[in-house]
Amino acid sequence: MAPYNQAVAVREAAETKSNDQKKVYEGTIDPTWNIGNTSHVDPLHISAHFLRPTNSQVPFKVYVQTVKPGKGFSNLVAEFYQEDSVRITAHAIFGVNGPTDDMPDLTIKPPSSYARRHPLYIHPSEGGRHPMRNLWNFKKHVAWAYDDKLLSVNAPDHPSRTNSSTVGGGGLEWGGYLQFETPTERLTNAYIPFLADMFINTINLLPESEFGSGLGTSWFPTMTLAIEFKFPISQLDPSKHSTRNVALYSLGRFVNNPQRRHDVYVEVWTAPSNIGEGEPRDGWRDEQICLATATQMALTVPIALNMKNGKTKKADSKL
Repeated sequence: MAPYNQAVAVREAAETKSNDQKKVYEGTIDPTWNIGNTSHVDPLHISAHFLRPTNSQVPFKVYVQTVKPGKGFSNLVAEFYQEDSVRITAHAIFGVNGPTDDMPDLTIKPPSSYARRHPLYIHPSEGGRHPMRNLWNFKKHVAWAYDDKLLSVNAPDHPSRTNSSTVGGGGLEWGGYLQFETPTERLTNAYIPFLADMFINTINLLPESEFGSGLGTSWFPTMTLAIEFKFPISQLDPSKHSTRNVALYSLGRFVNNPQRRHDVYVEVWTAPSNIGEGEPRDGWRDEQICLATATQMALTVPIALNMKNGKTKKADSKL
């Protein structure tokens, strides 16, 4: 039952050789956080493919190798192993997440009229807490508050519904605040992949009239995930940004065969305060910063597959 900052800790394995381009790390998956998972110090982009389910009952090793060190960017690949089987592969780009001496500081941010603004209608002080899902073993460690006004755009009678004369449009949106409940938690880059995967899936936002009553309780395993880190968390201002609460926004537009495959776009933003604290003040949205954006492809499968993986030591490798 460790908080997230302890659950993601790993150690360097004895088999790592000094001055080797390839490093090996090992650890165990804390089951609490399951559903039912160089001078270039900053991650800039990570893309991962999830080949097989992971299992919290089995130790893991991560093999990390530098593919291309560079002046501006360094590329690394990582493979996550359990029981001598690769479960996840990832490609990461590291660099310095900030302006460089040889390039002017050009960013699109407020007060520019072209800047993307904080995507939630509500301030954290205005959000009521929503219950976490029972299948989320970590539900006692986090809390969230939905933005009900944003969710209202998914209603069947909302003007955003499409018809034969619509150009583009469509899709379903979700947003809210997610907060780590342990007071000692402090956001770091290691939190971003978890946060980028915390949203209500497109399938669950659809009214029953769209898919009938035969769906049942489902699991939405991620097949691919790509994350771009937009701003260094270390440079956030605690007087303007909560150290353990973030704003999340998601948009899903497509559901396709096979296995109700669907896309999800996610934004992770700073939050001005913790849930239920503070008060809105003029310009609070202009002070918030997008920390990361993410895209993923996920499937829709019966929850029984997830439960089977958790009960047996040898993970099911069908997905």
